[in-house]
Amino acid sequence: MSPPVETRIALAVLPAGPSQAGLPQYWLERRPDSAHLGGMLAFPGGKCQPDESPTDALARELFEELGILPQASRLLMEIPWVYLAKSSDPEGKPKSKHLRLMVYRVEKWQGELHGREGQSVTAQTLDCSRHGEWMSALPPANRGIVAALCLPPRIAITAACGAGDAGFSVWHQALVKTANALRQQFRSSFGGRSSIVQLRPGRDLSMAQWTAAVATVQSSGLSAWVNASLDIAIACRADGVHLNRHRLASVDREALANWHAQNRWVSASGHTLEEVRLANEVGVDALLISPILPTLSHPGEPGIGWAQFAELTREATMPTYALGGILETHLGQVQMLAGQGVAAIRGYWMDS
Repeated sequence: MSPPVETRIALAVLPAGPSQAGLPQYWLERRPDSAHLGGMLAFPGGKCQPDESPTDALARELFEELGILPQASRLLMEIPWVYLAKSSDPEGKPKSKHLRLMVYRVEKWQGELHGREGQSVTAQTLDCSRHGEWMSALPPANRGIVAALCLPPRIAITAACGAGDAGFSVWHQALVKTANALRQQFRSSFGGRSSIVQLRPGRDLSMAQWTAAVATVQSSGLSAWVNASLDIAIACRADGVHLNRHRLASVDREALANWHAQNRWVSASGHTLEEVRLANEVGVDALLISPILPTLSHPGEPGIGWAQFAELTREATMPTYALGGILETHLGQVQMLAGQGVAAIRGYWMDS
């Protein structure tokens, strides 16, 4: 069976500067009531013509809709999305509409931005501590864009924790050093968090230990995500939960929806196309694709390489991070492939 034909949509993320409260703002349109998903907010843009490149379509659409011409932009991400139509095909199966959103962050443009087609265009403030409000106000396919605007470009993963109370004490001291180093080395814009720290102790911790580790990260102004069960994440008041392949396959989706409703985040591991598609179905916010390069923890294994990272990223509906032999210096390469950022242990962990 041949793959479905995708309709490419070029969309623009247009920063509007900080709000009075120091939060980021972006220019959004209000969809006409008569249109599909009418009344919702939307990023400016539109369909690519059959013989038109996404960048050409972006320039045309922005001029037609807003009277501006992009001068500096980069591909932020691609989002494959399927909408089920209300009508059915001759065999009674629901018709589906396959889209590919080509999302560009436009940092500079020429012209005075205004609604040329009578549409409402406003600078909307994005408070990432309440990102669910934006996700509800935008079409479902745009959830990944909101995540990309809120999540930082790096995930620092902890090394394994030694046994017993003594092992935890040494690990926690290293965690303090790591969090302080991340805070001092990397700065975030508009009050956002510069880094995520994924707590992956590699052994069972008491709830008091989990809670102490989360509080240590959060007190440094960073985002604390736990590589553990959703129950543990809830109990220790983490900012996010990471689902390995086993938890991704078995997670209680109703409980996960409740977690999302509290403006908490969910990441997952992706090694294969099947796992990426499962992450899409579950609705996670970030995907860690690995192993990209050879690692000290898996000597002799080559990794999947950058071409496969790019391919899996193209199939993900959420921001992706490269993991496995990755350092901060790989960030530019990841973003050239429309990934969100880098994830690493030895690249960030500060042994005590």
